[in-house]
Amino acid sequence: MPLGQRLRGRDAIAFLGGALSGLLIARLVFKILAARPDSPAVTWLYTLTGPLVAPFAVLDRDQPRFGAVLEFSTLVTLMIIVCLTALGWVWLGRMRPS
Repeated sequence: MPLGQRLRGRDAIAFLGGALSGLLIARLVFKILAARPDSPAVTWLYTLTGPLVAPFAVLDRDQPRFGAVLEFSTLVTLMIIVCLTALGWVWLGRMRPS
């Protein structure tokens, strides 16, 4: 793979991982600060990030439904996204041109 394509791939992985991480961090902050879920921006963010945290929703079953909560499913998803982004970045960086 030529150097330019590797760099574009690494940039794309970094951008995607950073964007997803930013959205998840915003979700986490909104949940901790008990943002009003009827606000359009908060609703949009929860709708967008909901499918990402859904596989780990079992971690939050004991959390209160309303009010300030620390959403463990969001934390786990955030850690997984960061690790996958780092692994993809390293993997594309170590590929040798053919």
